[in-house]
Amino acid sequence: MNKNKLALGLLYLATASGTVNAASIYKTDDSKLSIGGRIEARAENVDHGISDLSRARVKISGETKLTETISGIGVFEQEFKAESQKTRHLYAGIKAALNNGYVTLVYGKTDGAMSVVTDITDIQAAYGAVAADKFKVGKRIANSLATTYTNDFGTTLSANYAGAEGKEKGNFDGGFSVAGSQKMGETGFITAIGFAKQAKVQQQSKQQFDIGLGYQLNKLYLGTLYTKQKVKGKTGNGYDVVAAYKINSIYTTTIGFGELNFDNADDTRAANVDITARWNRQFRTYAAINLDTIKNDVQEMIGIRYDF
Repeated sequence: MNKNKLALGLLYLATASGTVNAASIYKTDDSKLSIGGRIEARAENVDHGISDLSRARVKISGETKLTETISGIGVFEQEFKAESQKTRHLYAGIKAALNNGYVTLVYGKTDGAMSVVTDITDIQAAYGAVAADKFKVGKRIANSLATTYTNDFGTTLSANYAGAEGKEKGNFDGGFSVAGSQKMGETGFITAIGFAKQAKVQQQSKQQFDIGLGYQLNKLYLGTLYTKQKVKGKTGNGYDVVAAYKINSIYTTTIGFGELNFDNADDTRAANVDITARWNRQFRTYAAINLDTIKNDVQEMIGIRYDF
């Protein structure tokens, strides 16, 4: 397996919830502006009650050349639901070429570093990633200074620090996350490791350590993640395992299992399966089932998604 095939396979799986269809709406020799997003109709059934979880996202990204090796960049992404909306990303900074790759340094509402690790198992259409659930600072957070380095040899290094969001008890009071991943040549393996720590005003801090391993073999992908966490003075650990198989050029199916256990606290354990029909780069449909093996609850979801 060559590096390009591995990269494309992992990109397809890891960006199952993202979009790679952004269209350039303005472009010169020195600058470009792109817009993309999705319109996603989702219906979920729980205990014979249907909930409409439909949403839309709009993402605008720009880049302008400052020197031969440095560019200024900006990203804005908003999510809309029937009765609410939220900003997912809002940041600006610089991007610089460095050692067969590039590095970014941005400030604003950014992705946390832990996605570098959790993307190994967080690949399913709707459910899954029980143990891969990230703390706020490692997932996506405002008032964050973040840097990422990637290169042509499959290396990704990421770190971010986020400052306080308020002074009232329970408000986010600062934290950081660091992570790195490495594709192992042409073997099909990718490994990743990350750590996050954050605190809330007048409350105990919490921390998370994750390690993941993925393997791409032709149409089959296997991923596993282990996490160790400390929350409110309680220690927990858990794991996720997931498998994805690309049946043909349209259909991909996944199956996963995960659990997260804390000392003297509620445990989480679930099995899930889904199938996605990706008709072209813009349009897909999917169906997913999640079984909570502790509560014995079953959730079912169907979705129709248009990317632009």
